[in-house]
Amino acid sequence: MKKTTRINTEMRYINNRQQFTIPDLMAEFEISRSTAARDVAAIQELGMPLVSTVGPDGGFSVMRNQLLPAVQFNTDELKALFVSFMATTNQQLPFLQNRQTLTEKLLAIASQTQQDSLIALQQLLRFEQTNPRNTQLLELTDTGSPLLRQVITMSLQTRHLQLTLQNGVTDEIYLQYLGHQQASWRLFFYSLTKQQVKNLPLDQVKMIAPIATDLDLTSMETKIKQATPTPTITLKLGPHAIAQFNRYHQLADQLEYLDPFEQSAQYETYLDLNDQLAVANFIDWFLFLGTGVQVIKLPSELNNQIQQRLRAGLN
Repeated sequence: MKKTTRINTEMRYINNRQQFTIPDLMAEFEISRSTAARDVAAIQELGMPLVSTVGPDGGFSVMRNQLLPAVQFNTDELKALFVSFMATTNQQLPFLQNRQTLTEKLLAIASQTQQDSLIALQQLLRFEQTNPRNTQLLELTDTGSPLLRQVITMSLQTRHLQLTLQNGVTDEIYLQYLGHQQASWRLFFYSLTKQQVKNLPLDQVKMIAPIATDLDLTSMETKIKQATPTPTITLKLGPHAIAQFNRYHQLADQLEYLDPFEQSAQYETYLDLNDQLAVANFIDWFLFLGTGVQVIKLPSELNNQIQQRLRAGLN
């Protein structure tokens, strides 16, 4: 990052927090102590009034009523925001109530020249979620489930939750994260009731409520690790298979790259062979990877089913 850009970004960083230390700047911008000290001096020379304090909790703070003016976006930054927003069409965004209102507000902070450029971008670019016949059409799938916002809001306060499913079953859980794939949201969690690592679609949840009891995070990490099944499948992927993997894979799947150029990688996963739907989906995905897949470990029953699928495809 160039010095001028770094200084400007640091000023915004300081303005947003109003209090900071030299180690804060070092960690945030990956700079040395001497560079951080020089940057603080440069920021003061630019007129930002900083007050220093000494002691164990010492650092710098911005004088009251001397904060920077409202943020102004340049043309490229506005384009990046606008294009990112366009790309999320029909993705069930949480907190989204009116996409048109947000778009108009984004256009309102732009100059006339910038507005013309943004509108031209909207007409020029197409995304896989865009309706080609009407690029401004708001699809019904664009608005997320009302429960999505509720889950996120609760989880920012506590990850210890109680789920009530559509079938009436309840479960006490520790929520790990929410994942989005193929226009649907899934909950990834540790079930305290069943002591299992699980995930399920959000649309299977009827109600969700916070549980006041705090959970020990270290203990939860240990339980999650112990409950995670040992991988039953190990594959080595070449360049083509890696490209296919990056095009589509399950949210929890990860690759372990085996070389610095990321031309070979190892993939491990657990598959419940009693779950016929999961087995069928895995075989579809395995064949989707195409060439460049080397089997390191694969259950014989699963291998037989893959061979049967291949033979059926040749007939």
